[in-house]
Amino acid sequence: MKPPMAAPSFSNEIGDLPPETQIALLRVLQEKEIERVGSNHSVPVDVRVITATNRDLQALAAAATFRQNLLFRLNVFPIRVPPLRERKDDIPLLVEYLVDKYARKAGKRLTTIHQETLDLFKTYDWPGNIRELQNVIERAVILYHGDTFVVEKSLHTPESPQRSPECCRC
Repeated sequence: MKPPMAAPSFSNEIGDLPPETQIALLRVLQEKEIERVGSNHSVPVDVRVITATNRDLQALAAAATFRQNLLFRLNVFPIRVPPLRERKDDIPLLVEYLVDKYARKAGKRLTTIHQETLDLFKTYDWPGNIRELQNVIERAVILYHGDTFVVEKSLHTPESPQRSPECCRC
């Protein structure tokens, strides 16, 4: 019996998968079957997996923290999307889209975007990439009133949380 064609599955931050999950995913990709929890029968599956990560999977595989055979299975058609800091020309279009999206969500009507805000966004490095841009825009849409989208520098670059000495990762 041929399995039905499945919709593609998206897995974000594939580089952070624990080893046991890497093994399970590799098994599904290789054998094209799964065994449901509590069952002892295999079910055929037709799997299409799209993954994303900001980590260097080849370096992780070389360091033996990511399975090299899983990397080979996933690396069928790699697409590198540069971080936002390398795509400064995309920022105005992204800002326009996100302002519209969050303004509609908040029930607000913003007709223009202040040029100084766009200039500020273009000079920032966006270490949090698109997620950081989304958060800054959503926060500004919620806080400000009027028909022009403006972001003050203090809203755009909030202070970093202080790490406590016993904290190893924040």
